[in-house]
Amino acid sequence: MKIQWTNKWSGETGYVKVVHNKERYFENTFDVNEAKNFSVRIIKKIIGHLEQFCSDNTYTVVSD
Repeated sequence: MKIQWTNKWSGETGYVKVVHNKERYFENTFDVNEAKNFSVRIIKKIIGHLEQFCSDNTYTVVSD
């Protein structure tokens, strides 16, 4: 499963490529094929982290 983000203000969208928990940010990609596949087991935890890192985005799980 992949995570798509949408900026609440600009409407810009992309996908999460890499999450850097220690530094509290994620790398973006606009290509769904480059987006990281997360397991069902951890996806809610990852989205929780992303919401803390950047609350200006909404995060949605998408299937690949």
